Amino acid sequence: MIDTHCHLLPGLDDGAPDMAAAEAMARVAAEDGVSQIVATPHSREWDYNNERSRILTAVEALRVHLKRAGIPLRLHVGAEVHLTDRLVAKIRSGQLATFGDAGKYLLLECPYRTPPVRLEETIFELRVAGITPVLAHPERIRWFQEDLARLESAIRLGALGQMTSSSLVGDFGRTIAALAETMVRRGLVHALGSDAHDTEHRPPRLAAARARWAELAGDDAARIAVEDAPRAFLGGTPFEAAAPSPAPAPRGFLDRLLGR
Repeated sequence: MIDTHCHLLPGLDDGAPDMAAAEAMARVAAEDGVSQIVATPHSREWDYNNERSRILTAVEALRVHLKRAGIPLRLHVGAEVHLTDRLVAKIRSGQLATFGDAGKYLLLECPYRTPPVRLEETIFELRVAGITPVLAHPERIRWFQEDLARLESAIRLGALGQMTSSSLVGDFGRTIAALAETMVRRGLVHALGSDAHDTEHRPPRLAAARARWAELAGDDAARIAVEDAPRAFLGGTPFEAAAPSPAPAPRGFLDRLLGR
């Protein structure tokens, strides 16, 4: 399995504070069956302004450390980039890290509680530039929680969705788990990431969520979420996502009365 969202680079954000913590997270991931991890520190202007050059240096240092520690885990460059203006220009100038440093897929984070500014315009601008935005944890973003049609619109514009593994297994509560299940069933998410920050509260595990994804959408869909889609992101190769399924029609009074 390939974890497409993990905060294990030491000291760069609110994830692993040091190399020892990063090593512990890597061991947990490897024991869970994860063979590759995309290191995705926050990249946002007001607190963790992690530019590409800093991430490249940190990834290489952790690669050396993990090799010496004997942990069989491949580490890739990435970043969780907060929605802002001029993303295309910042990527082209080398300021922002993309998946695998390939310049083709970008992990994009929307605000948690406020409406995202110019989201559809940003998706369009990125797609015109040959870059596919991968929306981080839409099941935890209020804008999408309130109306899944908004997420469907973003997907139909050319974005992809990435789900947090702990959302799907209930660690964020039953409400988010139910929403996550709906997203998987309707094809509104395409990849799985742990969004891990530590080994206890937000660990880098995917196996249980992969199994749940398979129960909801089939084993082929689960494999795509943890193998095929991540490989496309890292290699900068095309990934053809199926069109989302339409929302089920609301049940009428008679259907509810008869339990249909």
